[in-house]
Amino acid sequence: MNITEEQINKIFELASMEDKISIPKEEITSKEISEALIEIERKLNSFTADVKVDSLENKKILIADDLELSIYQLSTVLKRIGITPSVARHKDEALSEMNKVKFDCIIIDLFIPDSSDGFELIQSAINKRAETGHDTKIVVISGTDDNSLVEHCYELGIDFYIQKDKDWHAKLLKYLSNSFQSDKNIAYTRYVINNNIVSYLVKRFNEPKIFDDLIKNINSSMYTGLKNIVFDLKEISAFDSDNAYIFAEIYKICAENGGRFILVNPSMNVREALSFAYLEDVIPYRSSIEDAVSLIMNEK
Repeated sequence: MNITEEQINKIFELASMEDKISIPKEEITSKEISEALIEIERKLNSFTADVKVDSLENKKILIADDLELSIYQLSTVLKRIGITPSVARHKDEALSEMNKVKFDCIIIDLFIPDSSDGFELIQSAINKRAETGHDTKIVVISGTDDNSLVEHCYELGIDFYIQKDKDWHAKLLKYLSNSFQSDKNIAYTRYVINNNIVSYLVKRFNEPKIFDDLIKNINSSMYTGLKNIVFDLKEISAFDSDNAYIFAEIYKICAENGGRFILVNPSMNVREALSFAYLEDVIPYRSSIEDAVSLIMNEK
């Protein structure tokens, strides 16, 4: 494996697999590395975020980071909200990308590989923003707790600084979501309840683009072990029966992975759609999230 022992230990640390840390590299198998990466992805997917599907895919974001593990984590987080980022692994590559593209956000690791390069890149990004007049958000991430470095970042003119603590992924998602779109564009909010149940508060539900995004998100949930899906439909009143196929598709995904699909607070329109598709006796519904979770837990 082309990976150092230090990197392997960091992967196990992020995956909370402390029992694997400090085991000699030659005794670690590829399967154990894969299991750790899957666990890291599970953790990334466990953060709650408003998911907005209207225009995020059009946002251009650059990740400037020299660590592959950080790039993997950042890319995973951004793909959760529909963004496929560009990547630069050193300062010169980042400067080249900035000269070619007007980015909506540039995420810079302060130590790339040291703070002097990071500060130079931050200053260049700020100069480019002034030169083009494009409203580029400049976000700096770092594991440092040196307040003088953080203060200098803000003095230069960055928009947001995120320290790499246990909640840094959630902070990044929240910042980007708040920066890019208004609440009226939120399609659904995703909540991880436990290690195998995920709930979706659906706010807009009659658009093919939302259907596609939901299916991708649910498939990702299945991959990380979240096989039971709960849909809270309390904000959905009108529903076109022609779109009932989406319920059948989600039910099938859950069933194939050994999970359940449960609806909460379905309106009369939704119930009629289930009846129209002969699903009224197949997909259960409950009056609260708590009741849906109880149904799943009691079936184990």
